[in-house]
Amino acid sequence: MNLECNQIYYGFKLIEEKNIEEIEGKGRIFEHLQSGARLIQLETPDTNKVFTMSFKTLPKDHSGVAHIIEHAVCCASQKYPLKDTFIEMDKGSLNTSLNACTYKDMTMYYCASQNEKDLLNLMEVYMDLVFHPLIKERESIFKQEGWHYVLEDVSEAITYNGIVYNEMKGDYAEPSTRLEAAIHEALFPDTCYRYDSGGKPEAITHLTREAFLAFYNQHYKPANCTLFLYGDGDLMKQLALLDEKCLKDFSTSKVSMSIPLQETFKKPKKVNTYYPITEEECIEDKTICCLSFVTKEIEDVETRIAFEILEHMLLKSSASPLTKELISEQGLGQTLEEAGYDTGKRQPTFSIVLNGSKSEHAEMFKKTVFEVLHRLVTEGIEKDLIDAALSVVSFGLQEGDTPWEAKGVIYSEEVQMSVLYDQHPFRHLTYKKHLQHIQEQKDKGYFESLIKQYFLDNPHYAFIILEPSYTLEGEEEERLTKQLEAYRETLSEEDLEALIEMNAKLDAEQDEPNTKEALALLPHLSARDLKREVSQVVIKEVQLEDAILYFNPEYTGPISYLHFLFDTSHVKQEQLPYLGLLANLLTYVSTKHYTYNALENEINKQTGGLNCSVNAYAHYEDTCSYKPYFKISCKVLNEKLPVLPDLLKEITLNSIFSEKDKIKEIIGMMKYEIERSFTSSPEYRATRRLYTYFSDAALYEDHVSGMVYYVFLKEQYENFDSCCEKLMDTLTQLYHSIMQRKALKISVTAEEHEYEMLKGKLEDFVKALPSIESKKATYTFERTIRNEAYVTSSSVQAIVSGFNFKQLGYTFHGALHIASHILDSTYLWDKVRLQGGAYGASMMLSRDGNMVLSSYCDPGLGETLEIFKGIGHYLETLVLEEDELEKYKIGTIGGLDMPLTMEQKSERALIYSLCQVEYEKLQRERDQVLEATLEDIRALGKMFEAVMAKQALCVIGNKAKIMEEAGLFKEIRSI
Repeated sequence: MNLECNQIYYGFKLIEEKNIEEIEGKGRIFEHLQSGARLIQLETPDTNKVFTMSFKTLPKDHSGVAHIIEHAVCCASQKYPLKDTFIEMDKGSLNTSLNACTYKDMTMYYCASQNEKDLLNLMEVYMDLVFHPLIKERESIFKQEGWHYVLEDVSEAITYNGIVYNEMKGDYAEPSTRLEAAIHEALFPDTCYRYDSGGKPEAITHLTREAFLAFYNQHYKPANCTLFLYGDGDLMKQLALLDEKCLKDFSTSKVSMSIPLQETFKKPKKVNTYYPITEEECIEDKTICCLSFVTKEIEDVETRIAFEILEHMLLKSSASPLTKELISEQGLGQTLEEAGYDTGKRQPTFSIVLNGSKSEHAEMFKKTVFEVLHRLVTEGIEKDLIDAALSVVSFGLQEGDTPWEAKGVIYSEEVQMSVLYDQHPFRHLTYKKHLQHIQEQKDKGYFESLIKQYFLDNPHYAFIILEPSYTLEGEEEERLTKQLEAYRETLSEEDLEALIEMNAKLDAEQDEPNTKEALALLPHLSARDLKREVSQVVIKEVQLEDAILYFNPEYTGPISYLHFLFDTSHVKQEQLPYLGLLANLLTYVSTKHYTYNALENEINKQTGGLNCSVNAYAHYEDTCSYKPYFKISCKVLNEKLPVLPDLLKEITLNSIFSEKDKIKEIIGMMKYEIERSFTSSPEYRATRRLYTYFSDAALYEDHVSGMVYYVFLKEQYENFDSCCEKLMDTLTQLYHSIMQRKALKISVTAEEHEYEMLKGKLEDFVKALPSIESKKATYTFERTIRNEAYVTSSSVQAIVSGFNFKQLGYTFHGALHIASHILDSTYLWDKVRLQGGAYGASMMLSRDGNMVLSSYCDPGLGETLEIFKGIGHYLETLVLEEDELEKYKIGTIGGLDMPLTMEQKSERALIYSLCQVEYEKLQRERDQVLEATLEDIRALGKMFEAVMAKQALCVIGNKAKIMEEAGLFKEIRSI
């Protein structure tokens, strides 16, 4: 499309247009003359179209007001006065992303869809929600999304509840959240960055509704908004909608909100602070030591890229000289992989964080870091380490895919890195010239100068020691109790009755369904907009010696994606934890021709990543019929494919398992990561554990990467000196028994024209592997409902419950997808989130029969389980008009057709090959979704009742809450 600068298109004046090579498209800058809104458009061939709205929202305290507004405006608006418009819109949309996020200095609302009409619908609704919300008219929205006092009976104690309040209680159970808060309070005492924009729980409850509304009125104006469009959408239709449906009704109002620079410190700061742990946890090796430096302003694109490269050198690479000195040589801690370079503010920070340390090691940590940095400056950084880090960052920029979010959303964030600070919007998108300059200067002291300027000669840093505390949780709970008791003392009997009535009214509002008339106001697609056919995945199967090659032709650009799967069915049950450790060690230990540091650098120079794991691939219709494999996955620039076989041969034939210090270091790191996951990702950890109650595949994986594996790691780490000889012998024996070509599977996703070259290179690799006959092992896994609870320092819970419905005599039907969508967006949303105050609740199901319900950041426990139990009755008595059912079908198809990154497509091809996924059955399942009746969905109620009758659950969370409900559990333990 050719547009002219200074021309006006539907109220938008085109200010600038330019080709941007890095995104393979055009960038345009518009200004909406009537409202003062700025619009950035990136026109690309990407069919996953994106729309975002971003506001500069600078916090003035820890109340989380920007975060609460982000939630609140999505509830209802003047044009769409529903109970929760955001979720109602999601029900009948093909969106690939629909969300909002509060950053340190801005708030972004975003949506994405591959369907043009759908994106226009989402844009229209979102604009009305954000610019015309009913937060002034409905006081209940602030209470629901932010916080309110809870009292249901005069005899009970008053408590707090609220979605954001509970979300942040869950966040502050995680030490990394407390560390980040300490970093920003120390480094930015005079700017908005000293405040947590998400909110500290103890400060959230001091936010008044008046301050909440005042913040909205100050910040939510078109003149303070940057609109963003991305993809292959119809720009003229999009501009017309934005103007006619919203912006033409506003007039320009000047908004001036600058973010001042923090004045450079004359001397560094030292901070001692604490995070809570339970009495059952061991306090040893739980201290976190941190050095955090303020670096150059974000508008310097070259310095940003340079620091991303330096981050890989110093923190992410196992060849890092800091890792070697702090962990391998001195044993001061267990891992350096968190933190790093943080660009989410005007003045980025670079944090070196040592986890799993001791408080008495803190000063030595600081001393050692500066000694290593000084040595790198005076002696120079190893050339291979520089080249490897540069290659990793270059590969990531070239690949451009992000598995967690639509590409356009990531580009919108990059645009905001400039716009927020009054810089040119395309500044961070045009990176090639900066990367080229770094490439030219890398061997001329470039990175050494960065280290000297921003670390060694920079007084603007903080030395932070975050220590575990047995008493902190109790102290915080005591303060909270006293605060609530003091509030209660101010209330009369009439006030208490009024509070009870307020809570009852709030519950009633949350229970009240939307009227048919209100729902009819929402724009939506129809069944005619849906694609009836399942997209076929082409996979060619070819014999390569004793191995099988699965080739999946896709447009992958300059990159190929490969997976090598070595059969592990011969590994004995008692050896499975060793197998899991082998996957964690391979590529991180030395080989015959490379030290482990040299191998790490070579992998990073020649590939975009090479990872190992052990997976049990279950038949897609039977969770107890599975095949286990040791998987090596990699992604490679096509120009470097010729060297890949030699690198793989070195790893699979010449690895050495005799370096005791390195092996212990990795065991400690893996042990720490699993322990941390109980607070950082409790719903994931609980779900994995629940699967072991009814899935043989999950039990296998529990031995190689779950709780059985964790117990093994802990024993090996604590008794390493006495165990290491047996450990090394077993690892070596397993390694040689696995790395062979019998039953080897290779899955490749690449462009068709690369096939012949790839086939020849892979054939050479296969021929180099030995051929060994192995006897299949017998496993005696015990499937049993354990009903476990794991106690952590969190004040909220992750709750999961479920079972395998096929083991109860039921079959999979496409209507289950619709039921899942209905439950996620209606029943669970209303009962667990809106009324219960949990941050989220969802249902997961798979074709093999596994069905799991979960909630997270949930203040409840027994109440939530009762809600789960009520699903069967809810479905059996469900009433839906035909148009409502159609909306749910649309949303369901949207979920099934979610776009994938190239790496995800390669995983899909692998799973389809190994798990015997059949196109005809996928099509039948889709047909069942499209043709499902209300009776089909109601009939599923009995299945849910049967699943919930098994009363299988796993909970991770607050000790007091778990002990209150101790009768639910067969075992209560801590990590």
